[in-house]
Amino acid sequence: MPVHRNAAALVAAGVLAATTVTGVATAAADTPAATPAASTTLAGCAYNSGLGWYCGYHAANTYSDYGDRGDKVKEIQALLRYNGYDIGRSGIDGKFGDDTLKAVKKFQGSWGLPKDGIVGPATWGFLRNGV
Repeated sequence: MPVHRNAAALVAAGVLAATTVTGVATAAADTPAATPAASTTLAGCAYNSGLGWYCGYHAANTYSDYGDRGDKVKEIQALLRYNGYDIGRSGIDGKFGDDTLKAVKKFQGSWGLPKDGIVGPATWGFLRNGV
């Protein structure tokens, strides 16, 4: 089961358990929750009927490969993470480095695509729609 579904299930179970015990659905005590570093946060992706899965960084399906930087790489990294692929310790940093390359190749292999590490039309199609 992908990481994002596991995390959501754990949060939902915790709220349900707290509500059952206290009768009130609230967050933990009055202490503010620590904000996780960018590299540990889960990508917040949503389905867009005209685009497919979109994570808020880049709405086009622009060609990308090793060495690229910017929002299109952040989108690729977020989509990979959303689909349960390890993008390395740097997380969603917008740098298409070794860890992103490994994740792209692993993703491509899992869908029967050529494992070339290039995010072109076919890879974008599978990242966005699973087709």
